[in-house]
Amino acid sequence: MRAVTVIPGRAHSLTVRDDVPEPSGDEGQALVRILETGVCGTDVDIEAAQFGDAPPGSPYLILGHENLGVVEKPPAGGALQRGDLVVATVRRPCPERCRACVEGQQDMCLSGHYLERGIKGLHGFMSDLYAESPHYLVRVPPSMRPIAVLVEPLSFIEKGIEQALRIQQRLVYEPGHALVLGAGPIGLLAGLVLTLRGVRVTLASRGASDRPGGRLAEDAGMRYVSTDATPVDRIPALAGPIDVLFESTGAASMVLPAIGALGLNGVCILGSVTAGAKKTEVDVAAFNQSMVLGNRVVIGTVNAAIRHFEAAARDLATAQVRFPGWLERMITRRLPVKDARQAFERGPADIKSVLRFD
Repeated sequence: MRAVTVIPGRAHSLTVRDDVPEPSGDEGQALVRILETGVCGTDVDIEAAQFGDAPPGSPYLILGHENLGVVEKPPAGGALQRGDLVVATVRRPCPERCRACVEGQQDMCLSGHYLERGIKGLHGFMSDLYAESPHYLVRVPPSMRPIAVLVEPLSFIEKGIEQALRIQQRLVYEPGHALVLGAGPIGLLAGLVLTLRGVRVTLASRGASDRPGGRLAEDAGMRYVSTDATPVDRIPALAGPIDVLFESTGAASMVLPAIGALGLNGVCILGSVTAGAKKTEVDVAAFNQSMVLGNRVVIGTVNAAIRHFEAAARDLATAQVRFPGWLERMITRRLPVKDARQAFERGPADIKSVLRFD
């Protein structure tokens, strides 16, 4: 079968193979035919050999964790039916079976020895077929077929926002204003979720408002601010105190400015995995004073539990009704799998690239 593979540790080794063995699936597993997979920054970083691990004994890693498929062969006696649309979760429990993994919270694994499909020790979903336990599959309705590939990238955003709102139960709290940094898929989806929660959202990114990300932000009722004209530290004076901040630029240089822009009692959600090494001088005393005296909180979000995938599916369905066509516009390129290399090369007008396997 076809699969998009890399050799971990070897930069730019991406290959579209057609000789990968088809999975047979163990008893109790579903056999799923992939329809689409999204390409994200994690895939690009793995292809650039910044991280990523192949399964034991395999010379290559099948990429892809953002996925949408159709059940081809369901396990006997289960709830899944042939033809069901499904999205698979990404992380699998650690072999030590830590308490978090036993409780189904492998996204919060305590040992750090979890496995991740398409990332760490397990093949991903950029292949014609995969086999998986129904426990890790989330069904989505047929009406979501055009945009359901966005469930996985939205899931960890749902997790971060859920955790932030739980933390803020420490005080009388009703978030009025959120700042999202980054107009890529993660920033736009984070702004969308916060907008659906009734929060006033400012989305800030480089570039003018007439770029695709800026237009999408404004079409969903967000305020767009170009950081070329208004640096992050000046945005609170322009837009008002920031109760929630979601950082999604992928730039290490933006982390400290993001935290510094928080209002009193605010919470900052860091949603970027920044690669490479970058040293910055920090006035630790001033930073600590700001955090302590301002009752500020910083959290990170990565991966997600199944409830976050389910929340993502619900919010996407709501957004389809409230902002018709908006999510479809976010997917700016759908490419056949044979053109996988092009999907890893982002152009100035690209927001989200998706590989088609159907």
